[in-house]
Amino acid sequence: MASRVIVFPVDDSDDSQRSFDWLVANLFKETDEIHLIHVIPRLAYATTYVAAAVDFNPGIDRNKYEATVHKVEEFIVKRFLSRYPESSKTTPFVHIIKSETDSGSIGHVICSKAEELHAACVVMGNHVKGPVREFFMGSVSNYIMKHCKLPVLIARNI
Repeated sequence: MASRVIVFPVDDSDDSQRSFDWLVANLFKETDEIHLIHVIPRLAYATTYVAAAVDFNPGIDRNKYEATVHKVEEFIVKRFLSRYPESSKTTPFVHIIKSETDSGSIGHVICSKAEELHAACVVMGNHVKGPVREFFMGSVSNYIMKHCKLPVLIARNI
C-alpha cells in the first residue's frame, strides 16, 4: 500500500500540539508519511543587527542560527516526535525552513512545500486569537486555507 503524505506545520504552542494529537487520534494511518514543517522567521536575525529585515542581509550569524535551530529541534522532539505513534511503519520527516516573517509568506512556504511533496493534504491547527490580534498579525492557517492548491484540514482549537 502506498504511503499517504500529510504535511503538518508546527510551532511551539499548545494549540499546535493539540492539533497534532487530534491528527494522530483521528486521521493517522500507520503507513502515512508525516512531514512536520517549521518556518523560522527571518526577523529573528534582524533583531540581532538592529536593522530592518527587508533591506538588510548580513552574513548568517552561525551561532545564533544554530541556537535557533537547536531550540526548534528541541520543541519538535518534545511536542511532536515523542507523541508519534509507535505503531507507525514510517519515520516522520522534519523540515526547518528559514523564511520571511509575515503570515502570508510563511503560509506560502508551507503551501509550496506541500505541493513539492505531492501531499494528500495539509493538516494544521489554528491559534485562538482575538480579532484585533488577528488583524495585525494575520493568520497562517487562513492564508493556507485560501491559497493552498491541496486539501486543507484545520483542527480547530477552542
